[in-house]
Amino acid sequence: MSDAYSWPVILTYHSISDGPPPLCIRPELFSEQMAWLSTNGHTVIPLADLVRALVEGQSLPREAVALSFDDGFQDFYESAFPVLRKFGFPATVFVVTGHCGATNGWPGQPDSVEEARLLSWQQVRDLAREGVEFGAHTVTHPDLSQLPREAIEREILTSERELETQIGHPVRFFSYPYGRYTREAREIVGQIFKGACSARIGRVQPESDALCLPRIDAFYLRSATVFRKLFSRSGSLYLGFRGVLRDLRAKYQHRM
Repeated sequence: MSDAYSWPVILTYHSISDGPPPLCIRPELFSEQMAWLSTNGHTVIPLADLVRALVEGQSLPREAVALSFDDGFQDFYESAFPVLRKFGFPATVFVVTGHCGATNGWPGQPDSVEEARLLSWQQVRDLAREGVEFGAHTVTHPDLSQLPREAIEREILTSERELETQIGHPVRFFSYPYGRYTREAREIVGQIFKGACSARIGRVQPESDALCLPRIDAFYLRSATVFRKLFSRSGSLYLGFRGVLRDLRAKYQHRM
């Protein structure tokens, strides 16, 4: 198999529920995907291991997967974690600290996104004791590319400190809301965290930036056929096409 198709990937999930796309993946489908990874030779590794290898210039693990969950939906506790525990898979959950115990109804949330409960702080602490890695995802989930430096700094630092206080150990990773960031945001993140995730579609390669890691949204992998071709030429071509469409859509939205 060509090296180009075997670089590791970070998968992005949001809600594991029967809610509407693009944020929701059915629990049955999630369970099927995890079972397939478990039985088909694809190692699921902690995000920390992937970032460490990248930063230290080590060989990246081939055909490996890191699992990330944005926003910290309560159904992670109810639907995702039992499956992850069954297969012994590590995961990183990025929480919006100002909304823990509430819902994802933060300012600027599109009307098309269904409101849902988020993890409570008690659930976060319980999961952290079980080995789940938690990362910061700001306080209120704003588009950092639209904020002045002072506000960017406040959103990032406050979320990191609050999360660290709750789980009792350092917070190592960050996820940019909507995947958007500026040079200033990246600079601030780099002063605090070991790595950060973006929404750019792609594989983690030796030249990847640990502070703007590419990921693959599970929304694009709902087909079992596509999911099983994740490390193939056809799968890479499909994801590349989706990436181009996503970039074009983002550019169009920013012009409006």
